[in-house]
Amino acid sequence: MSDGERVAILDFGAQYGKVIDRRVRELRVQSEMFPLNTTARHIQELGGFKAIIISGGPNSVYATNAPMIDPEIFTCGLPVLGICYGFQLMNKLNGGSVSREQVREDGACEIEVDNSALLFNGLQPTETVLLTHGDSVSQATVAPGFKIIAKSGHHVA
Repeated sequence: MSDGERVAILDFGAQYGKVIDRRVRELRVQSEMFPLNTTARHIQELGGFKAIIISGGPNSVYATNAPMIDPEIFTCGLPVLGICYGFQLMNKLNGGSVSREQVREDGACEIEVDNSALLFNGLQPTETVLLTHGDSVSQATVAPGFKIIAKSGHHVA
């Protein structure tokens, strides 16, 4: 593992949480998984984290009793990457919106990535990824201050 590189993963309980954890470790970055109700304060008290990843999950941000996270995660001074539900929730909590799609995106799909973004450094401009969701964020409904670095058609990936 790289010295000083440590990432906190907030897990929404989907099978992908463990995949994210494994992939981060394959990049030689130490990761630690936490339940979704972990507070920003707890992560800060543990110290040493360079970023937070919010995993995906099977829920909709508009569902009754939709899982939530501590909104202070976004103001604790660490960069945050939301994946699938994690991104949709992050977008909604920061002033953007999420919409239910008529047709789900499931399976292998091509996305366009901004490979000048540090996160995607070394990737091709088009990558094949696994998508599985019925809700999405359009480019027009991204929260203020967010930068789009990947998209699937007219949706933010």
